[in-house]
Amino acid sequence: MKASKTTQARETLNRFAAQQWDKTLAFLQGKYSLPRVDCEDIFQESFIILYQNILDGKLKDASASLSTYFNTICRNKAHELIRSRGKTVFLSDEYPDATQNAFSSERIEYVLSLEEESEQLEQKKATLVREIVKELPAPCDKILWGFYRDGFSLKTMAYMLGYKSEDSIKVRKHRCGEKFRQRFIELTHTLFD
Repeated sequence: MKASKTTQARETLNRFAAQQWDKTLAFLQGKYSLPRVDCEDIFQESFIILYQNILDGKLKDASASLSTYFNTICRNKAHELIRSRGKTVFLSDEYPDATQNAFSSERIEYVLSLEEESEQLEQKKATLVREIVKELPAPCDKILWGFYRDGFSLKTMAYMLGYKSEDSIKVRKHRCGEKFRQRFIELTHTLFD
């Protein structure tokens, strides 16, 4: 029985890796203009870190989805790689000696600091989302988390929550979503303006 759980876990991780590769490659090449080889290295290192964090139990209380968590690891690895390369990073492999394509390390640090500020704002919004969902009347929290965070289908949600049909859960999800949107808009205007 233990072997089948291990096999099942391995298959799940392999599926996750296959799903993430194209997104990660597009992100790293689009955001940082990294060659494919560097993207492969970052992906592999990040996947090892993710796997180790899962084994160490660090993801039990994670508030973000596994995909978001993994993307953050990849982004941090990309930043490490860029910093380790020294003073100049080229935006394009086609023109490595073209000075208009190079940025100084100060410029890179500035851009990275802006990204970190953006990440902090996103984390604040994620915390706000969690708080709003907690405050919504039952079963809105289960419906919204189940559908948006956990990726359950409406059919699965209907079965899990005891609804008669997929249509009834769909209507309920829409109403819960409207309540969430109204509260989110109110609070973001108050907190972030």
